[in-house]
Amino acid sequence: MSLSLLLTGFLSQRFGKRQIYLTALTVFGLSSLYGAFAGHFETVLLVRALQGFSSGLMIPLSLGIIFMVTPRAQRGTATGLWGAMIMLTLACGPMLGALVLVWWNWQVLFLLNVPLTICALVMGLRWLPSQQTNMRLLGFDWSGFVLLAVGIVALLLSLSGIQQLSDIQRPEFLLLFSTGIAACCGFIWFSRNKPNALIDWQLFTSSGFNYSVIISVVHTIGLFITLLLIPLLLQNTLKLSPVWTGLILMSSALTTSLCSQWAGKYLDQHGARQLICFGLLLTVAAFAGLALIPGTHVISLMFCMILHGLGFGLSYMPATTAGLNSLEDQELVTQGAAVNNLLRRICAAIAVVIAALYLQIRTHNISYSPELAIAQIHAIRELFLICAGVMLLALPAAWKFPSQKQADVLVQNQ
Repeated sequence: MSLSLLLTGFLSQRFGKRQIYLTALTVFGLSSLYGAFAGHFETVLLVRALQGFSSGLMIPLSLGIIFMVTPRAQRGTATGLWGAMIMLTLACGPMLGALVLVWWNWQVLFLLNVPLTICALVMGLRWLPSQQTNMRLLGFDWSGFVLLAVGIVALLLSLSGIQQLSDIQRPEFLLLFSTGIAACCGFIWFSRNKPNALIDWQLFTSSGFNYSVIISVVHTIGLFITLLLIPLLLQNTLKLSPVWTGLILMSSALTTSLCSQWAGKYLDQHGARQLICFGLLLTVAAFAGLALIPGTHVISLMFCMILHGLGFGLSYMPATTAGLNSLEDQELVTQGAAVNNLLRRICAAIAVVIAALYLQIRTHNISYSPELAIAQIHAIRELFLICAGVMLLALPAAWKFPSQKQADVLVQNQ
């Protein structure tokens, strides 16, 4: 998925958003059908890779298409609905998957995608608009793609192999991690002045886009660390059923889904600044509650996660929409969405590894606790408090978004 995100900008300009989106959707459906009849684990891995590759194209392209067909004054509402549907699937998907595994078998998980893909293809062929392509586009930046692909793969592989602090001293980690850093630095050095660079550096001349990336990255870091800590807290430490984990995480996602469309409408009418700041403050309050509320009752945990879902819904998608809206060249929107996704995934992967190492070290070092479970609760609460602090760091970026009056002036000037 990370690799295909790099290709969306070039492919959408060369062949058109509609064509690439429908092609990726077809690949996703065919790979799902093939996965249902897979007889070997290696085949399932290949199918999942194909699904990830096609998904990496579809997610930023869907935002690019929304921005292409929606007037600027209505994009908040449109992306709010898009975000609501994304969060609804995240809320219901894992529970649906669990029920499928209870009632049927894992092959059905792949088969479920097939009728959905067919419906999406029919609707896409009927309603997705065509786009003028640029066949005279400069050649593909193969050297940049290879450098960045090697960098991303090496970094993610090195991070995925860390399970304890001593792993960072292993030669395999040092080799992969240093290769990843060197390749990414090489990409930046060699592509910054290229006319056909894989990433158009004009993206980062937009302060609004930069602020939105900061907020998106911080939100994703908090979300992924939460997805790490909540199951640990409930299942490993408190010895509760995994059903409670599903319910608590689902409550947060459903809250985000319910408020996302309203947040989009507010963004269209009143601007981004106050909405995103308020959402960030709610998310800070949620993490502070998870860290400081005495006791570990599931009801209090669920309340904090609902508050987190509300804050996430009010600030994450509005920040992304406002950032993409600030790009003067609308051809950059698809690439901007892809870069946003890519940076979020890499930063979240690094943050989760750091959080897991911190949890291990602090649990071991809290020697005043007679029980491991109590020590782990203290360490988890410290991590939630750190998340609250990290979210606060994004508040100045949110405040730098223009008010609605300033945004209207910018639109008139453009």
